[in-house]
Amino acid sequence: MSIPQTFDEAFARVKELVTIFKENDSFYTSSGYNEADARKDFIDKFWTALGWDVNHEQQTDPYKQDVKVERGVATSEFRKRADYAFLAENFRDVRFFVEAKKPHAGIDTPLYYFQTIRYGWNSHVPISVLHDFEELRVLDCRYKPDINTALGHAVLKYHFTDYANEQSFRTIYYLFSREAVTHGSIQAFAKGLPKISRKRAVRGVATDEHQSIDESFLQELDGFREELARGYKRKNPELDSAALTEVTQRTLDRLVFMRFLEDKLIESDPLIEDLHKKGKSWENFIATSRRLDRVYNGIIFKEHSLLDSDKFNADERVFDKISQSLSHRESPYDFNAIPIHILGSIYERFLGKVIVATAKQARVEDKPEVRKAGGVYYTPEYIVRYIVENTVGRLVEGKTPAQIQEMRFADIACGSGSFLLGVYDTLLRYHAAYYNRTKKNRDIGIKAGCIQKPDGTLQLSLLQKRQILVNNIYGVDIDPQAVEVAQLSLYLKLLEDEDIQSAKVQQRALHAALLPSLSKNIVCGNSLIGWDILEGKLFDSGEERKLNPMNFEDAFPEAMKGGGFDAIVGNPPYIRMEVFKSIKNYLKENYASHDERSDLYAYFIERGNKLIKPGGRYGVIVSNKFLRANYGAPLRDLLRRKTRVERIVDFAGLPVFRGATVRTIILLTSQEGGGDKPLIYSPPIPAAAFATVEAGLLSVEKAITGLEYKVDSASLSQPVWNFMKRDKDELFAKLKELGQRLGDYCDGQICMGVKSGLTEAFLIDAAKRAEIIGKNPEAAQIIKPFLNGRDVRRYYIDYKNMFLIYTYHGIKIKRFPEIEAHLRPFKQRLEQRATKQAWYELQQPQLAFAPFMDAAKIIFPDIATTSRFALDTTGSFGSNTTYFIPRRDPYLLALLNSSIGRFYFSVVCAGLEGKTEIYLRFFGQYLEGFPVHTIKSSHNKDRARHDRIVQLVDQLIEAKKQLASAPTERDKTFYENKCATLDRQIDNLVYELYDLTPEEIAIVEGTSS
Repeated sequence: MSIPQTFDEAFARVKELVTIFKENDSFYTSSGYNEADARKDFIDKFWTALGWDVNHEQQTDPYKQDVKVERGVATSEFRKRADYAFLAENFRDVRFFVEAKKPHAGIDTPLYYFQTIRYGWNSHVPISVLHDFEELRVLDCRYKPDINTALGHAVLKYHFTDYANEQSFRTIYYLFSREAVTHGSIQAFAKGLPKISRKRAVRGVATDEHQSIDESFLQELDGFREELARGYKRKNPELDSAALTEVTQRTLDRLVFMRFLEDKLIESDPLIEDLHKKGKSWENFIATSRRLDRVYNGIIFKEHSLLDSDKFNADERVFDKISQSLSHRESPYDFNAIPIHILGSIYERFLGKVIVATAKQARVEDKPEVRKAGGVYYTPEYIVRYIVENTVGRLVEGKTPAQIQEMRFADIACGSGSFLLGVYDTLLRYHAAYYNRTKKNRDIGIKAGCIQKPDGTLQLSLLQKRQILVNNIYGVDIDPQAVEVAQLSLYLKLLEDEDIQSAKVQQRALHAALLPSLSKNIVCGNSLIGWDILEGKLFDSGEERKLNPMNFEDAFPEAMKGGGFDAIVGNPPYIRMEVFKSIKNYLKENYASHDERSDLYAYFIERGNKLIKPGGRYGVIVSNKFLRANYGAPLRDLLRRKTRVERIVDFAGLPVFRGATVRTIILLTSQEGGGDKPLIYSPPIPAAAFATVEAGLLSVEKAITGLEYKVDSASLSQPVWNFMKRDKDELFAKLKELGQRLGDYCDGQICMGVKSGLTEAFLIDAAKRAEIIGKNPEAAQIIKPFLNGRDVRRYYIDYKNMFLIYTYHGIKIKRFPEIEAHLRPFKQRLEQRATKQAWYELQQPQLAFAPFMDAAKIIFPDIATTSRFALDTTGSFGSNTTYFIPRRDPYLLALLNSSIGRFYFSVVCAGLEGKTEIYLRFFGQYLEGFPVHTIKSSHNKDRARHDRIVQLVDQLIEAKKQLASAPTERDKTFYENKCATLDRQIDNLVYELYDLTPEEIAIVEGTSS
């Protein structure tokens, strides 16, 4: 059957179905007409009419089908899989579900609605459809499923006669047709849905249901962990923190895995419900674990020396409550519908906490490194997918399964296993596509053990998927709980498409348990520290366990004998080294990327690139700070010398990690050689396109297409890495040749303002200043105007009448009793910071620049959206949100504020994402290289330009003051125009100084705007 391509074709096809149904509706709505026939005769054809390849007539690759159809019938309504899952263009992300019923007795029942909502909610799908052809209901799935309120979630209702109404069908078509869904119709419709109000709540919908599956399940898991830990501690007071964390984690992992086996219909009986049918639930739980261990193997059900021991005392009451909450009948969760990567994101955050046992109690708290980092941030799947496709995907392209069998791919900071899942998924899809590509390949696939489906396509057997997992997937994490969860996630992925029949067939073929041991694949250890750290040093056993040293040669002997891994991918931890003072010396001795202020990810980048074999690939998402920060210099040098940097995808301030302020890049390198080849730089994509990527409607690959450009490898030899298009690069180089470095021009005097945790003790307002000076006029000499970065504008300072009491070494404070009285309340805190000086003195090295700060200077904020340099002649002091150059230099001020200045700073100043704008960081180290065009005495034209610029700056400063105090809108407009004119005149003179062509001016003005 052909698939309609237009609205008119679809409408005609559906009207035919309506006519057929109407002519025999008494038969089709009778109890004898079953669901399977309704699907074949009407429902399949209805959705095919909307452009979906329901019967897979065109899409033969099982991993590239946009409709997943469940034809089996479950024994229990509560344990039934969704009948249809409609996927996005990437064939991975479900856009909506359709739950089919037979057209008899109606579909408006709480149970049917609850089922459909549960499918959608568990998959992060905002709406889904309940359909028996006679009727169609569109249900809001954004809210936590509750059978008691389910009937309040219908947002659209149609009778089959409505399908023949052009206007009604148009609504359905432009919401659910394949073309519409591909372009985001579901997301757009969901955005327009109102939140359920109290009025609707009166009609049966609760108001507190709006919670995503990951937030809800994480909250429940956190609660379960705390209850179990406290119960276990009460019954087993000898348990320490490590043991308590382990047994609690293993209990929850087993319960989750049991639910997965139930919901996937791999186990025929409801495992968790059966724990409560006869006898004690805990004894049944242990017995079931032992049985499942024989069937499945793996770390989850493996006999635990403590948990499965007769000596372990479980809290039956607590376990009863938790296991019943997780049973299928009582739970809103459907583990067949929850994507495994979402389950991974839940676990990643779950692993950010640890159980701490005291003598009699147990509590759950954030891990120290998590507190330091401000939380756990799970890598979004679209990032994982891009990195894996550009490392593993490129390596396996064109290879046979036999060749791939010899390859090894790793994540050396794997956490809950998100990247390992991405690698595994890519390999499974590649193998399935390979075996389905040609008749010859299909013959090879059948010999290799592939299973032939009724439509003739081949799918990988569990044995094949097992072998891929064992041969190709490797991981390391320092956290034993993370290792356990990573293995659990991979096991879930291995069993994802199985059912009870296929599982039994595969087990008979295996003559062994279904799951392979991953103890040699996913290892608990420290990827950065080897056992050599213990040589000649004394650590107590607790410190050794915390360090958890590991030698890759011991953990992965075959990989290391073969030269290393073929690819390493991941999201290494971002933690500043202050947290790891105890291993600083080791890192300094063993890592070329070491710097006293290095972030942990720098060491992972170095380690990862060393572990890759020749021809291998490396891909990570990391903070972009190392590109420009001083601490990144050793790492930049190492990457330049030892790897080929192939591509950098810059996300700047785009919110890749929700709730985190870190600015990220994707770094792709290889050990292929050819270091002189250009790298590809992808600048940040527009916010609108990024939102489409987040929604899964656009891949990162497609989003950056057309934006990326080649950058000469010579740019990697620069002190900081700035990636510009060639025309910008050439202009940038020209500017640098024409000018003297600002750092040299001002003798290195680019100073930071006052930095002190007790600055507030020394601040006073205008009224307090007047009061003090009124009593002692001499006090004026140590009370200075005080500025914050926000007070500094281009050519203008907005003085806020705030003042700083400047107490310097040698001052006799007794001369100023009013100031002493003001400072006295801060005495205790100041004494804690004091060293050799008196308690009333500021304690920071920045005051060494006080003579400069007290004089005329060019002052600027540390962060701004554009150049904001001003001339301060009042001797003001600046806070630590300001920098200053201690020179009264109108010429330099003009250069810094010019369009050329803004062009330069837009390139070199690391940005910071604001709500609507990108902010630039005007830190001293970024400004040092600014090219100042110096005026030679022999160049009369340049001297004349210099003098004219100084005149214009004086006029512009005065005009800015008049603008700030303009009494009327007319005056304000006049001075705005005057300032703009003076600005243009200065720019034109600066362009002449730097000898810019019209084309180069266009580049400058296009960038600086």
